Amino acid sequence: MVMLMDEKPSSAAGRPFLSLHLKCCHVYVRIYPNVAGDAYVGNCPRCAAPVRVSIVEEGGSSSRIFTAS
Repeated sequence: MVMLMDEKPSSAAGRPFLSLHLKCCHVYVRIYPNVAGDAYVGNCPRCAAPVRVSIVEEGGSSSRIFTAS
C-alpha cells in the first residue's frame, strides 16, 4: 500500500494499541499511546483504575497482549 503524506491510514493499518486483561474487574481493554508518545495509557472501564505501560527504545517486548493487576 502506498500512502501519500496528506492521507490518513486506513482502518486496517489503524492506530497502535495494546490489549490488556485487567484482573481488577476481569475485563479486556485496548490502551493507546498518549499524546507525548512515551506510554500506552488507559483506565479500567468498571473501576477506573489507571494503567500505564511505558514505551522504551530497547529491551521492550514484542507481545501485544498483557495482564495487569
